[in-house]
Amino acid sequence: MHELGIAVALVSASTQALAHAMLKAGRDKLVIRGLIGVTCAVGALPVACLVPLPGAVLWPWLALAGALHATYQLVLIRAYEAADFAVAYPLARGIVPLASACVGVALLGDRLDAGAIAGVLAVTAGLGLVAGRARPVPAALLAGLLTTAYTVVDGHAVRLAPEAGTFIAWFFLVDGLIMGTLAACARRGRLPQLVRAEGRHGVLAGLASLLTYACALLALRWLPVGEASALRETSLVFGLALARWGLREQVGARRAAGAALVALGGALIVLA
Repeated sequence: MHELGIAVALVSASTQALAHAMLKAGRDKLVIRGLIGVTCAVGALPVACLVPLPGAVLWPWLALAGALHATYQLVLIRAYEAADFAVAYPLARGIVPLASACVGVALLGDRLDAGAIAGVLAVTAGLGLVAGRARPVPAALLAGLLTTAYTVVDGHAVRLAPEAGTFIAWFFLVDGLIMGTLAACARRGRLPQLVRAEGRHGVLAGLASLLTYACALLALRWLPVGEASALRETSLVFGLALARWGLREQVGARRAAGAALVALGGALIVLA
């Protein structure tokens, strides 16, 4: 399953950047995130009816995952409101591969060989190079810490589930309930017109998110957490391309070099 885990992690990387770019492009990011959650929940509902129900041991982890993801999403929205996508995205993701690898080895019993360790370090260095001397964005840095936390929690929980589909489907249902409710409560009175205005972005980002995080959870089940996380962060390559040609932001030589280093790290993990 290791090779399949690598494949789904790379699929997750390509679609993750697209989902984040559409969130950044929207005007009301909370409404878009609510629509993402509802879209994912609707897509996951048929699967939830077919897979085994979560057992008693899994429910606390589902609740913790839902709380961490909701907090992360609110912090990420703040980061995207405070800085360009090309700045906030690498700052938010920069510490995740190395931190996730360390926690996975320490707490989950993961094992990484020398090639995988080199790949994780290269991805981390590339993300740091892209961020460079950018003005610190506290929300983006906090988002990175929360990403590390939910990556480890999700990696443990998806391994506890009787089937991968159980945690995946029920995670999306929990997340959709939380984020949809938050958006509806925060924008009550204006919700119908905001949904009409942001509906296209929200649904498309939701479909991309459904694919990207379903693949990410499968990768976390089949790969060491640090390896899966580092492969997902190759999304930076796609993210910078979207920032340059989709969002019309400036991407200089340093960021391009950082993206190349991230891609090299991903290749080292695959070869390892």
